[in-house]
Amino acid sequence: MDTGVLRGAMLGTGTISYHHLVAWQRTPRVKIVALYNRTVEKAYRRADQFGIDRAHVYDDYEKLLDNESLDFVDIATAPALHRVQVEAAAARGIPIICQKPLASSLEDAQAMIDVCDRAGVRLSVNENWRWRSWYREVKRLLDAGRIGKVRYARITAHYNATLPRPDGETPVLFITQAYTQAMPKLILFEWGIHLIDTMRMLFGEVDWVHGYMKRVSPLCAGEDRAFLTLGYGEVMANIDISWASIKQPGLPSVLDNMVIEGDEGTIALVPNQGQGDLISITDWQGSTLLRPGEKPIGSPYRVMVYPAHDGDHAAAYQASYDAAQGHFIDCLRAGAAPETVAADNMKTLAVMFAAYESAERNAVVWL
Repeated sequence: MDTGVLRGAMLGTGTISYHHLVAWQRTPRVKIVALYNRTVEKAYRRADQFGIDRAHVYDDYEKLLDNESLDFVDIATAPALHRVQVEAAAARGIPIICQKPLASSLEDAQAMIDVCDRAGVRLSVNENWRWRSWYREVKRLLDAGRIGKVRYARITAHYNATLPRPDGETPVLFITQAYTQAMPKLILFEWGIHLIDTMRMLFGEVDWVHGYMKRVSPLCAGEDRAFLTLGYGEVMANIDISWASIKQPGLPSVLDNMVIEGDEGTIALVPNQGQGDLISITDWQGSTLLRPGEKPIGSPYRVMVYPAHDGDHAAAYQASYDAAQGHFIDCLRAGAAPETVAADNMKTLAVMFAAYESAERNAVVWL
């Protein structure tokens, strides 16, 4: 791969494209030279925002791929469009980074992998959640054996994104990502997949899954609550997520509430409760509290607490996009497979679809 400036194009200029384009601007020796959106006015607005010549803005992705000289393409359209757009890029020999979820079915995902393999082009998934700095820190702690052998893990995240508003206004989710309102699979497909992938990064491959899902809001077609139990050998894990919870908004936070218990201690991600987003480690080794102002009183525990990030929530959120896309470019230049190469991400997809099957059958599904 050329070590000069890599020229990229972006397909899809919806809400999430802002964070992608910021990340590309921050990636050394990378330039986004063309944009596509089927509603071209949206693409023009993004082009003006990021200094991209309107002459290189398209409402036909086939024309973009034919007309532009590209080193890679970033596909950030709705999932139902991913397969045809990946196939179009592969046919032209262009490496691809594709927004999650990769595909609407395992069959489509495998077909996309196969066509890219035949064309000899790299297909990677832009799965940025695992690149959040606090999850990388948790991974470092686990790999170092900080809490011994892991036995249990839980991620809980409840919000109000789908419920009818008292003022009659449309929930913001259905404005910024209007296609989600009609999706037959919703919270797990659109958001929970991040958490499945992150848990795979932390704990390895899932042996079995049991899922329960519920649609609460009358405004959406798909489920807006999901509760998963996952088995990873000796590790039992839960993912408990909701977009249909009536709750008072808390202080700004980008953390999910996470607890990981080992036989020598516990790691927790603690969303902002007035002291910022925190990482907490509890173990038996003494009684030193590192948080200012706290003193142990006859306790055998040691509790260490430190910031999960520098306190700038917007910057912390953006940083995971920067890291994920920078990793893709580093691998593209080196001819190496990214962490989230499509063949690996298929394992994340398989867990997600198994969870839907489990919920439908009310049975454990083994992978």
